[in-house]
Amino acid sequence: MKQLTQKELQQESLKILKEVDAFCKANGIRYSMAYGTLLGAVRHKGFIPWDDDIDIVMMREDYDRFCREYKSDRYELFCSARNSDAYVAYARVADMRDTESRTYIPWAGNRQDQGVRIDVFPLDYAPDDEKEQLQQYKLFCTLYDFSNRVRKANVKAIPGLPLKFHIKRLVHSNRYNRRLARQTAEEAAAWLEFLQRKLCAKPTKHLSQYACPDRNIREWFDVEDFENLIELPFEDTSFSAPANYDKVLTEWFGDYMQLPPEKDRKWRSLGYIRLFWKDKK
Repeated sequence: MKQLTQKELQQESLKILKEVDAFCKANGIRYSMAYGTLLGAVRHKGFIPWDDDIDIVMMREDYDRFCREYKSDRYELFCSARNSDAYVAYARVADMRDTESRTYIPWAGNRQDQGVRIDVFPLDYAPDDEKEQLQQYKLFCTLYDFSNRVRKANVKAIPGLPLKFHIKRLVHSNRYNRRLARQTAEEAAAWLEFLQRKLCAKPTKHLSQYACPDRNIREWFDVEDFENLIELPFEDTSFSAPANYDKVLTEWFGDYMQLPPEKDRKWRSLGYIRLFWKDKK
């Protein structure tokens, strides 16, 4: 199999986003570019040059509709609503026809070979009190860390992984399996999603992203930030983004127009995943 170049990975990811964008707009489902994708749109008018993935967010109501209704002749949607063996509490739209992956951090039990993909994260209601939100966000970070450890403890031997990936797989398995032997990755992800829905069901004036939280960033937005959307150019197309994108990006990245040091401009996903063209290519 031939490994995808970074440019090929970007191009294939963009194709998925274009189809998801068309489906959402045809069906009245709101979404927004997020994280590095939104940053790339504002700062680079496309992909961050050393980045390859695409992230979008949806308010929970739109996310649930998307998971129920999305259909495609070209791509597959993976989420807990459709896959009982999902290892995470968010969704993924993936190419299964032309590409496949090799990773030591699997996404699901029976479908660990998902190819090029984009991630879809739900936005949930968050406490209006900032201190309460911080406590709740830390709680979900702890739950996510636990879920991720269980996920790594459930790694299977996959042919085609680089040697260093096999070493990482064995290290994680030896480190986590003994303590987490009674847990499954599916159960940990299901528990995380259950608590999102349980604790965040009551409408408030704020939103946060609890399915894949990051202790290094702050996520506490006004609902209006993701209700009022505009189109921003990204590569050769335009996609949905918060009208107040400056506020959103500042919340995530601080001085987001400042480029990171040269040493930090790395293709980071190479640390845990390889993507290949299937043999027919």
